[in-house]
Amino acid sequence: MKILFYAPLETFHQPTGSGVYISNLLRSLLEIDQRNRYIVWHGCMVKTPPHLRPFCPPAKSQKRVTVKISRLPTRLFHHPVVRSFLWWVGDLPLADLLFGTPQVFFSPFYPFLPHRWGALVLTVFDLTPLTLPHCHLPTTQHVAKLTLLWAKRAKRILTFSEAVKEQLVRWLRFSPDGILVTPLAPTEHFNPRPLDEIERVRFKYRLLAPYILFVGTIEPRKNLTTLVKAFAALAKEFPHLLVLVGARGWMSESVFAEIEEQGLKGKVIHLGYVPSEDLPALVSGAEVFVYPSLGEGFGLPPLEAMACGTPVICSSAPALPEVVGDAAILVPPTDVEAWTSEMKRLLADGNLRETLKQMGLLHSRNFSWSKTARLTLSAFEQAAREACVGGQKATWARGKGGE
Repeated sequence: MKILFYAPLETFHQPTGSGVYISNLLRSLLEIDQRNRYIVWHGCMVKTPPHLRPFCPPAKSQKRVTVKISRLPTRLFHHPVVRSFLWWVGDLPLADLLFGTPQVFFSPFYPFLPHRWGALVLTVFDLTPLTLPHCHLPTTQHVAKLTLLWAKRAKRILTFSEAVKEQLVRWLRFSPDGILVTPLAPTEHFNPRPLDEIERVRFKYRLLAPYILFVGTIEPRKNLTTLVKAFAALAKEFPHLLVLVGARGWMSESVFAEIEEQGLKGKVIHLGYVPSEDLPALVSGAEVFVYPSLGEGFGLPPLEAMACGTPVICSSAPALPEVVGDAAILVPPTDVEAWTSEMKRLLADGNLRETLKQMGLLHSRNFSWSKTARLTLSAFEQAAREACVGGQKATWARGKGGE
């Protein structure tokens, strides 16, 4: 079977969110699947920027993996009007001709190219552009709606949590039989780091005081103004810093304005994007990890913190309780007093921190990228079989083009 895996090249550069998903899923699929052929499509660009490197398959997979870049302008493919047009001509065999009629077209988060044969498998990260529209740009909301239109054509939809699956079924009338939940996982390098490595990273980022840590893009959905207000109420009692790790995203100005208003300059530290090689030690060195998000499709950072042995305080918004289970303290996302109270309680109680550390380490072991890849590969196989049974001219059913 031939599988087209859409992996936009830019998501491999300083990966967060979708980039973490794409890179880890692709690597894990190639580790567990020794039978099928893959086309890794990096999207459309006339000239590859020098700082972006195409995916290099593992040596044992190179004969089964082809990496392609389409020589079209990137902006043309990503333009909302063009994507809308592609929806309307969705049954043209454009992708079939470009890629030699794959049996599965996999898009990890975007609407796709029109195609006639084969089966579309599409990932829906979350529905927060619809449930929390004030947290997203209009272009993001448009792409989300267009993605859901493409999802109506998909043979299988992947999502990361039962919470999002329930939203798709209950609110948008998708069939539950066509949706597979494929939970995410921490990578192997998220584990408790040795003290010398923690000290090296703390020195590198000039974190000379104990600290509370948040990791994620600085944008409205992460609800950091609530966190800053809650931290302000304990900053005079505790010596801790609040460290924010993550790039500045859209509509992030209010967070930094709140820091100024609360007089927390020097107590709230924004490190920006931190390279993956430093992040596990930075997480391991935190006394508490906090994640006050208003809503997630999964919420990987709290699970990564647990894997590093760091106690977690987490929002109770979907789908986070499903991810952290009973191994974290759950707090209503916008309750400032509750966030202050729980942070104080955890900072003051070493026994509670140790209990949550052990519970988190144990809980995080229930997740792995190998499991995610196996569930995803199962979805590919189901989708291809259904496309064939449904009468599509899948070439693998006629003994052509696949293995």
